[in-house]
This record gives sequence, structure tokens and C-alpha cells, in this order.
Amino acid sequence: MNGKVLTNEEIEHFIERGWVKVSEAYPRELALECQRFVWEQLRPFGIDPEDRGTWDKPIHYLREAYKTPAFDRCNTERMADAIEDLAGHGRWIDRGVYGKEEVVATWGWWPVNFSLGAERPWTVPTAGWHWDGGHFRHYVDSPEQGLLCLCIFSEIGPQGGGTLIVEGSHRVVARFLERHPEGLEPQEGIDKLNLEHPYLSELTGLTGAGTDDPDRVGKFMGGWHTDADGFNLRVAETTASPGDIILCHPFLYHTPSQNHSGVPRFMCNQKTPLKERMDFDRADPADYSPVEISIRRALGRE
Repeated sequence: MNGKVLTNEEIEHFIERGWVKVSEAYPRELALECQRFVWEQLRPFGIDPEDRGTWDKPIHYLREAYKTPAFDRCNTERMADAIEDLAGHGRWIDRGVYGKEEVVATWGWWPVNFSLGAERPWTVPTAGWHWDGGHFRHYVDSPEQGLLCLCIFSEIGPQGGGTLIVEGSHRVVARFLERHPEGLEPQEGIDKLNLEHPYLSELTGLTGAGTDDPDRVGKFMGGWHTDADGFNLRVAETTASPGDIILCHPFLYHTPSQNHSGVPRFMCNQKTPLKERMDFDRADPADYSPVEISIRRALGRE
């Protein structure tokens, strides 16, 4: 099942765990050039990259999407091919014509994490856990978001503000959405599933000791939890370097994490809407995308 960029092992990792990292999807030097551009967008807010005293907010949100020549050059063939290795080649609306003026993708928005939670011991949070897609009603075959693409523009080491993910949670969400063919509004669905699922209830603080539990990191990150449906779940911390992208299943639970590193974290999300709804009953099994395969497995169709 090798793709144009991703190996069979990487694709299987995505199918089973719900995410995969693609190293240097665009050049590191280009990512750092874009980071410098974003620093300049922070200056009107009194934030100076050379003066830590001006980094007075733990996190600063730039609710903007940028399209500059440097950002356009980040829309590489390698990145596009990696996305389509998972979402299906020819099925991504915004593939565009890469390296030319017809590129349609923009880059935003930007939660610049300077020091979120640096004053507290690092732990697995209860707040913020969600799967993406606040702008549409959710069905198991929704086309509005083929993948969540986390685009990295800074060095993110351990406890450096990298996104936390629940490996295997895409399967839980797929099974849940299949039980709701009427569709669900995003927050409605997240709230309902958190109440129903014991692991997610404890993760999100609805039950258990919450962040006061001294064993919380070990409990959620130290090993796998197998739920009643046999799905293996574990919280993992993502780390990355400038130019990397982290491709996540559209149903994957994730949340921001604390940044204890002292290094500001620069990243943004890029959406990957599909041209049509996902199809779990294709005439030719070779036509299933890895995203569709992962959902079929969760629904017991493979």
C-alpha cells in the first residue's frame, strides 16, 4: 500500500493510530522564513522576538490566514502527495497547481504558544479535547475535512507545546457517528461521546480526579487502554521540526498542551476538504483511501 510519499508502514500507522508525521514536507529554511513573517505580524501587538519581556501572554492567537510567496512555496508536491496518500489521490478539493499562481491554499490560523501552562507541572489536561470541524454537521462519511493537517514552523521538543492526541480515538468516533446517521453538530457530538465513553469521560475530567491525580500522565500516556469495543487508546505527545507536517485522521481527539520549553511554538492548521462524501462500499477494494479503510475497520467491515 505504499504511497507516493508514505511507506506502507507509515500508512498502516495512520490507519491504526490515527496520525503520521511527514518530515520536511516543505523545506526547513522556508518554514523558518515563514516563522519570521509571523513574528512580524505579532509586532503590532507589542511583541518583539528579541525581547522576552514582551511575551506577556502565554498564548497569542492570530486569527488570520496568510498567502505570501513564501507560504505559496510551502505548498510542495511532497506535502500534497502525502496528504493524498491518505485522503485519496484526486479527491482533495484544494490540491491546486503547486508552485504556480493557481495555488489556492492559505495558512492559518495561528495559536502562537509562548508559555502555556509553564507555571504549573506538566500534565495531561482535561480541557480542550475535541475532533475538528466546527463549521459543519458531522456524519461518518462527511467530506468537509478529509484530514487535519498540522503544519509546523518551529522546533517542538518534549513538553514544548506539541499537540496531544489520543491514538486510536478515530475508531471510537467513527463507531459513534455511525450510530447517529442523522448527523450531529460538532460540540453536541463531542459532549455526547464524552459522557458515554468511560475513558473519554475520565480524560476530559467528567469523572475521576482530573488534573489533581498525580498518576495522570502515567495513566494516560504510560500504556494502552482497551475499551469495551476492543479499541486501543493512548495519549501521545507530538514533537516536530520546522517543515514537518502531522497528518491526523479527521476523527482524532486532540488538544493543546503546556509549553515548558521556553521556545515559542509556531504552527497552523490546513484543512483538506474532499470533493465528495467518503464511500465505504466501493466496487473495487483497491479504490479505498486509507482514511476510508480506517473507518471500515472501526465499523467492522474489514
